[in-house]
Amino acid sequence: MPSLQIVRSKLQRPRESGDFIARSELLALLEAGSNRPLTLLVAPAGYGKTALVAHWLAGRNGLAAWLSLDRDDSDPIVFIHYLATALRTAVPDACAETLAHLDAVQQVPWALLAGSLSNDLAALPVPLVLVLDNYHHIDSPPIHALLDRLLAHPASALHLLLIARHDPPLSLGALRVREEVNEIRMRDLQLSQRETAILLERCTGHPISAAALDRLQTCCEGWPVGVRLAARALRRQRDVVDVLEPPFSGSTREVEQYFFEEVLAGQSVTTRDYLLRTSILDRFCEPLCNAILGEVRDGHSFMQWVSSGSLLCIAIDDHLNWYRHLRLFREFLQRQLDLHYPASEIAELHRRAAAWFETQDLLEEAIPQVLAAAGATAAGHLLVRHGRRLLNQEQRPRLERCLRLLPPDTVEEKPELLLLKAWLMYHQGRHVETPSLLDRIEVLLESAADDLPAAAVRDNVLALRSLQHYLEGQADMATRAAEQALQSLPKEYAQARVLAQAVIAGARQMCGDLVGARQSLHAELARASGPVDVCQAPLLAALCFIDWMAADLSALKWTANQHYPLCGDRLPGVGSPVLGRYFHGLVQYQRNELALAEATLLPALAPGSAPRPGYRTEVSFVLSAVYQALGQTDLARELVDTVCEHLRRSGNSPALFRAHACQADLALRQGRTDAAREWARNFDPGPIQFVYRFSNAPHLTLARVWIAEGSAESHEQATRLLQLLETELMARHNVRFLIEVLALKALLRHLHGEETAACELLGRAVVLAQPGGFIRLFVDLGQELVPPLKRLQTGQGIVGHAAHVRYVGQILAAFNDDWLVNAGRQQMAADLTRRELKILKLLAVRLSNIEISEELCISRATVKRHTQNIYRKLRASSRREAVFKARTLNLLVDA
Repeated sequence: MPSLQIVRSKLQRPRESGDFIARSELLALLEAGSNRPLTLLVAPAGYGKTALVAHWLAGRNGLAAWLSLDRDDSDPIVFIHYLATALRTAVPDACAETLAHLDAVQQVPWALLAGSLSNDLAALPVPLVLVLDNYHHIDSPPIHALLDRLLAHPASALHLLLIARHDPPLSLGALRVREEVNEIRMRDLQLSQRETAILLERCTGHPISAAALDRLQTCCEGWPVGVRLAARALRRQRDVVDVLEPPFSGSTREVEQYFFEEVLAGQSVTTRDYLLRTSILDRFCEPLCNAILGEVRDGHSFMQWVSSGSLLCIAIDDHLNWYRHLRLFREFLQRQLDLHYPASEIAELHRRAAAWFETQDLLEEAIPQVLAAAGATAAGHLLVRHGRRLLNQEQRPRLERCLRLLPPDTVEEKPELLLLKAWLMYHQGRHVETPSLLDRIEVLLESAADDLPAAAVRDNVLALRSLQHYLEGQADMATRAAEQALQSLPKEYAQARVLAQAVIAGARQMCGDLVGARQSLHAELARASGPVDVCQAPLLAALCFIDWMAADLSALKWTANQHYPLCGDRLPGVGSPVLGRYFHGLVQYQRNELALAEATLLPALAPGSAPRPGYRTEVSFVLSAVYQALGQTDLARELVDTVCEHLRRSGNSPALFRAHACQADLALRQGRTDAAREWARNFDPGPIQFVYRFSNAPHLTLARVWIAEGSAESHEQATRLLQLLETELMARHNVRFLIEVLALKALLRHLHGEETAACELLGRAVVLAQPGGFIRLFVDLGQELVPPLKRLQTGQGIVGHAAHVRYVGQILAAFNDDWLVNAGRQQMAADLTRRELKILKLLAVRLSNIEISEELCISRATVKRHTQNIYRKLRASSRREAVFKARTLNLLVDA
């Protein structure tokens, strides 16, 4: 054949740039892969593939040959000629037989030529690395088949390194199975923030601030060419190192030029069109591409090209179904789309994307597309269509995100959107903010047409108003508003109907009609229909909270057992099993059944249970109290601190208000009075709402802190607050917290030496608490309550019943146990002798006295004497009680 003119510069290894960043982990990957037949280095333009390999070869011992390919090299004969010549730059005698065939006058059969090359490679005398750069330019099936043949039976001395922008059409699957291919891809080549900082400093000659580095790293996403172009732009602004004006983006001139020359120039017209169209999307997949491409519907071909690695696209899921454009590239594409496509066609793309996202229930992505296609009004209508469903399905965080995507003016001018916002406030406990929002809705409704949507909005507002009246203590107004709402609310507004029903029951309990409140809720539960979490579960929760506020732990336990029976690992019944564990644990804790309470509550916080954030918070509060009562103070504190930090990050102000109070209460119980006082100094009670229905009440914690401060002024403040709380709680028949108020007032009187008044107040508290069997309510107030309780035990301050005296004895016994726990493991371990600790361990594994005497080689009388000493020191009356207390104090681990 005629001789081929070889361009020698294509056989030269590129020179290293002075600002190249040596990345040891990548060099190690290349070196480790050199023992395999093939290394595949695949990434889009601008990721420094060629420079990396050139630097690697310059720093290693051994022979290497280089060939830079272009489109003209797709001719098989030309390709082999260049390949053989490249090998001769490293091994002068290489491929003699192959070159002889190429120089022959007659045409040599392709199979013979391929076999000759294979033999020549097998005859290489020394190990050799052959780099084929820009292999993506090769579009010849015979050449791909040739490489497949060479790799199927690789020459032992040859390591082939292919550099390309997309995967070559080789039999890579077989190579991967045989572990004969080393792959380095775009993710490996991205610059870290530290490497970005080094490159910028080398290119500009100046260090860059942390803020500017964060901005450029976010903008460039570790794309090396992007960092270099940003450095070039910074270098031009010699007076301002860190701030680019205009900001560096995909529309920066040098960036645009690079994208035109290195990325778009090699693409077909169709691929360019698809790239521009998909630039409207934050992320894309094949079905979505089909949707926005309209009649063409060639998303499959486009996604194949995207997944090949040729384009500046990043996979964002493990299954490689979803991709997104590199940020700078997307900005460039969006600008080109705006320049070359009519506005009506761009709007149609957004409309198609929005329709697809909506059908997939991806509302957070549908709304921005509707905003771009048809404006804020249409986007608002979209959210209104789905808002009630999101509320009913307890997807409130999604609803909140969707509302934030809309322009604030749009939300403020549309009653339906404001109503969604009001419901969010209701679920977040932001009751103080709700009335003004309801006022705004009613003003807008005055000018609205009297159609069905407007009427439904009015009825929802009435339901929410009824709750506001209830919180303000206006039971009659609450009942009227709730009944009016129920008269006209359609059945599909289940959440509003359930709220109105719960308010009616709550108002009855507030008026002292506890029987009527329970009957109404049982009746509504019997006929409730619809989603369990929307209908039955809130009604059941309302029933449990009413029992709790009535201080009727027996009724609360019965209700919990009926609907949330504790059996196995799950809690079958109505609504959230986590809420069921909360109520079970609350009863167990208040009755001082600490081990049971811990076992009940702990599974509710397991990752697999996935409770709602509000339930997780309440469970955490009770569980921390359990840990504190068990003497596990560090665990109790860690649990509450974790909840506070989570609520702070999520911006849940109402829950954080209560969490900080719980934190202060725990600090007070642990003797960290300075922390409790600091909370009290910063406490902002706001409008006091007396419908206390959770495990604790912040205002009572405030009173406790003031009592603990001990000054005349703080005691006076506590007295005034407790008097206010007593009046309101009595008016609202909230017995649970009235008991605590009375006990705190008794404690204050005792501290002032007014023992008669203290006994009278504490007697009232005991009479109210005894039917429910409250224990921890008193114990958690501290040892100062013991003297007045002992006076009650002698009959002072309680009219009549022996049952009350026995009940006070139970409370005092719990105080004794609490003292034991608070005395601490270290003190108890010091009191118990080594022999007693050993016997205690044997008691724990249920050995008899005879077995213990045989085990320790001591007499039975000695065992008995040691056992009696153990009981005395642990203040226990039986083996079982001694072992329980020992486990509580963690004494057995060292026994």
